[in-house]
Amino acid sequence: MSQNNGESKSFIDKVRARIDRYREIGEARRQRFARGEKPLFTLWGDRKPVPVPEAPPVPGVARGTLSAMDFDLLERRLGYVIKYRVYFLQALTHRSYLQFVNDPSMQSNERLEFLGDAVLDLVIGEYLYREFQNLPEGDLTKLRSRLVSGAALAKHASELGLEQFMLLSTSAQNALLRGSMTLLADAYEAIIAAIYLDGGMDAARDFIYRHIITHTRRDELMLSDTNYKSMLLEYVQSQKMGVPRYITVSEDGPNHARIFNVEVMVGGIVHGAGKGHSKKEAEQMAAQMALQELGQLSVTAGE
Repeated sequence: MSQNNGESKSFIDKVRARIDRYREIGEARRQRFARGEKPLFTLWGDRKPVPVPEAPPVPGVARGTLSAMDFDLLERRLGYVIKYRVYFLQALTHRSYLQFVNDPSMQSNERLEFLGDAVLDLVIGEYLYREFQNLPEGDLTKLRSRLVSGAALAKHASELGLEQFMLLSTSAQNALLRGSMTLLADAYEAIIAAIYLDGGMDAARDFIYRHIITHTRRDELMLSDTNYKSMLLEYVQSQKMGVPRYITVSEDGPNHARIFNVEVMVGGIVHGAGKGHSKKEAEQMAAQMALQELGQLSVTAGE
């Protein structure tokens, strides 16, 4: 058992080291790019980059095609140096845009969305499999669904300001302004596919780790959709033990990064304690510990 844990830790260390190396390479490329030096890239022999068409805005669309300045800004937002812009142009093109632009060389992002979804599922699945070794398949599936949900991807896309670059019809643009998450989530998956085709699996994995995995705290992910407070309340009432009482023991840290320590009492006895960046999170952790102590939850279920 200890040997397996050692092998797993070694694998994770190698993955983290590789990610750090790619970040250093990417930073060096971005610095060369900022100095005006053109990075040398090769892909599939001597294949030359496909030129990106530059068309003026036409009636019915929200904006014209992406300019060189747009691509420069997109690179900085993504943290990735683009080799072939055509992939990213397609990733940001919604099918509604093509109804108004007479350019048979342009394609919508639907096929890239399909590919990006598969790449995202693989990387997230690989991460969860290695990180949560005690969880069964069903729980891993729930965690993956939480990380790749449409709402989560739309949030990540919005943090990048991806809507600024999307090629849409005016009606689709209005839907986006009204809060349509689907358009953003689809474009985000298409961008992942574009990075995969442009830079390979390592580049796509690096992007997903930086923009999704490292932005999700492990404790929040483990809470998932399980409401331990409701579970505890339901159990203690069924046992006629009264109502759980949550007490904030202390608050530590600066105002922008508070840590709350909470205890939960049942029948005048402390049965669990938890801490978190919000009272709600700390109470959930305390309730989870109480359920474990009361024999209603496996100790390994939350690890």
